[in-house]
Amino acid sequence: MKIIQHDSQGLDDLDKQLLKYLQKDGRLSYTELAEILNTTVGTVRNRVQRLMDQDKLKIVGVVNPFLTGMPSVAMFGMKVTMSKLTQVINQLVEIPEVRFVAASTGRYDLFVEVITTTNTDLYRIIKEEFSKIDGIESTESSMFLEIHKQSYDWGVGTE
Repeated sequence: MKIIQHDSQGLDDLDKQLLKYLQKDGRLSYTELAEILNTTVGTVRNRVQRLMDQDKLKIVGVVNPFLTGMPSVAMFGMKVTMSKLTQVINQLVEIPEVRFVAASTGRYDLFVEVITTTNTDLYRIIKEEFSKIDGIESTESSMFLEIHKQSYDWGVGTE
């Protein structure tokens, strides 16, 4: 009988290995993963589906917005009234051009990435969308000019 060790996130060794390989190449087939990890295709399929159902894994194609018609990329640091943080987050994630929202420590309470086709569109988001959200105290933006590194293979905790 093999004892399966789970960590605090409910990930066992096989889950961690699947995540590690899929972070490097999300196009690996279940058959390839099964061969690499010395398990069955059915096990891989079930594990990957469970990880996706639990929001621990999402397999997507990552594009460079500057090379695919979305040259206006900005990161906003936002100070937010803490009692309204959840409401602010809920409203921000509903804006289609908002691609990333993260609560943080330090100078800003939230970091928000916005990607649009033009600076005019970006200005519209600031003027018409952000300004109507009660609880945003202040924003500071930085425009991205080029992406020099974009990686997603940071691991899965202690290995």
